[in-house]
Parts: sequence; C-alpha cells; structure tokens
Amino acid sequence: MSSASHSFTAPVLLRARNFQWYWNSIADPWSANGEQWQKYTDVENEIIEDAINQKMFDIEIDGDYIINLECLLQYKRGDEFTACPIKRVQLDKYRSNIHPREERFLLPVILATSTFSSQETQNEKELDWLRTYGYITGCYWNLQLQNKNKTIAEVVEEAAHGIIKEGSAIGKVHEAQWLSQQLVAVKGFGSNINANFIQRFPSEIGETCAYLYTKESFWYKLINRILRDPHSITLEQVKSLGPFCWLLDWYLYDNPTTDVLTVYRSLNLDDEQQKQFMEEVMKFTSFISTSRSREVADFYDGNTLLIIDLNLRHKDNERTLCGRDVSSLSDFPEEEEFLIWPGRDFGFVRYEYDIVKKKHVIYLKSLTWD
Repeated sequence: MSSASHSFTAPVLLRARNFQWYWNSIADPWSANGEQWQKYTDVENEIIEDAINQKMFDIEIDGDYIINLECLLQYKRGDEFTACPIKRVQLDKYRSNIHPREERFLLPVILATSTFSSQETQNEKELDWLRTYGYITGCYWNLQLQNKNKTIAEVVEEAAHGIIKEGSAIGKVHEAQWLSQQLVAVKGFGSNINANFIQRFPSEIGETCAYLYTKESFWYKLINRILRDPHSITLEQVKSLGPFCWLLDWYLYDNPTTDVLTVYRSLNLDDEQQKQFMEEVMKFTSFISTSRSREVADFYDGNTLLIIDLNLRHKDNERTLCGRDVSSLSDFPEEEEFLIWPGRDFGFVRYEYDIVKKKHVIYLKSLTWD
C-alpha cells in the first residue's frame, strides 16, 4: 500500500531517493565468472551520494573501507589489492527496501514489571522510575531539562552528540556522523523555543527525528535494545539516548495519528511471556513499531500476533492517543509503520488460537492516561 503524498519541511526528506549504490562482492571481482552486486546500506548510500554532490575524490565508510569515486572502486584502507568495482543505479522511483527487518517488527516487546524504593538519591529514583514505567523521555526531562532553561536547539545538539558517542563506541563512526549531521542541520528551528514552554514543536526537527529512527541503521537498534532492558539502563545512557528519544516522543505526541483504528505486531513468545500479555493492564517500555497492515505483521511469522485496538475514546469523545503513522516519513513505506511512543498503557481483551496459521492471537486495547 503506497502512502499518500505529504508536504515536508525537514531538509533530509527533500533529498532524492531514486538511486542505489552497489559493490561487487564476488570473491574475485575481476574474474570473468560473473558479478554479485551487493547493496550499500541506507546510510552508506547517503554518504556516497553526498560525496558525489560535493565533488569529492574519495570517501571513507565504516569498516575501514575507502570508496574512490573517480575510479568507482572500494578497497580496504591500506590494502588496494582488496579493490572491487562499485556502481550507481538510477531508479524509476524512490528505492524500495522490501526485506525483513526482524529487529524492528519481531523482537520482544518488554513490559514494565519492577518496583522501586523511596530510600534513594534523586538520580537513583529517576532511574528506578524509568525501570518501572519504561518512559525514558520522562526520566531525561526530570534529570536534564526540568528548570534548566534549555532550548530545543540545545537538546538537538545533545542528541547529535549522543549519536556520535554511541556510534563511535561500536565502530559506526561514519554512520553516526551522517545521522548527527541531519539533526544539526535543523537545530536552528528550535533556537528560540524553551524546552520547558513548548507551544508548537518544530516540524523540521520532529520529521528529521522520525525519519532517522525509521532508517535502517545502528541507531534505532541501539535505542530499542537498551529500552527493551530498562532494568539495566544507566545514567550515561539516559544522557546519550534521552535527548533524541525526548525529541521523537514530543513530535509523536504533538502530531498523533487519530484515524488508525487497529495495528498489528508479530512476536515470538513462550508460554510465560504470553501470560504477561494477558494481564489486565500492561505498559510498553520502548518505542514499539507496529503496522497498519496485518499482512505485514504476518510476514514476520512470529508464533504470536498482537492485534491492538486504538479506537478507545475518552468521556469527551476524543480518541486516546498513543502514536503516529510514520510510513510517509520512512524509507520503508510498504511497512505501513505506526510507531507507539514509550510508556503507553494497554489492556488485555481476549485470546484465541488460529488453527489454520498455527498462531496465538492476543487482542489488546489502548487505555486512557491515568
């Protein structure tokens, strides 16, 4: 299902996406035995394209690889004997990335379960609050923003530094630099907005955060991995991931989708984990990627399918909000992604077993804020 056309303000969303770079991954790329073209990753594509547009001679990507843009070669730094051809393919439309993303749509959804003590320091209380309620943006707000007189631009700068710090720690320096540069490019839109008094969240910043989170990169995987294990999160991780999560959370909250009534999520659960999703009330601890399409969720073929009803209304007849349809911001529009923000409450409705598909089906519903 293709997404409708949208008008965007974030510069990164105005970039051309109708191209794909490849490298010849066959063991002997210069032999006459054929070719085996491998796609560069999303961010590597962007890095190479930027270098072309800036008329650069060569560029480095993660893994100590050098790309010579004049000769169209890739080789390992210091070893030109590893050189292989690269090529750029112009596409008729925006590149489509139809391939499994299990880390986004299949890995476990962790529910908040822990409790905390009142005999702790402020930092410890906030971390335990995070571990209990799974709401990293609230923890970041209380520890780093509240009454600090920071602007949204300063938060964007902190988010960019956090990406660089975390990417450098896992050997993704160049990917992290590209991601952070996209944030820095829009930080000026938040220069005069106090983070404690937001009347309108800058769409340029919010769209950029949502786009970067949907992009196939180390960043969303790291955020999800850490937030899926809130019991071990550290203050340093709150400082490095918190700014970006706060910005993304604010954008989702300020621009919620209200016309999506049902979303789907595939999971692999054992019997004990399934029981956790049958509690009267449960709280998701991280950003949760779901799909508006049951077909997409079934594609990942977990043993359990969550069917989540979002059509809950308050007494004033306004629909309960819990996320946003981000498919129009994504490089993967076919996923029809609906992103649920952290800390949302859901309730168990019913359970059934699909004999034909041999799949457990758990129905949930969005709950109102306390």
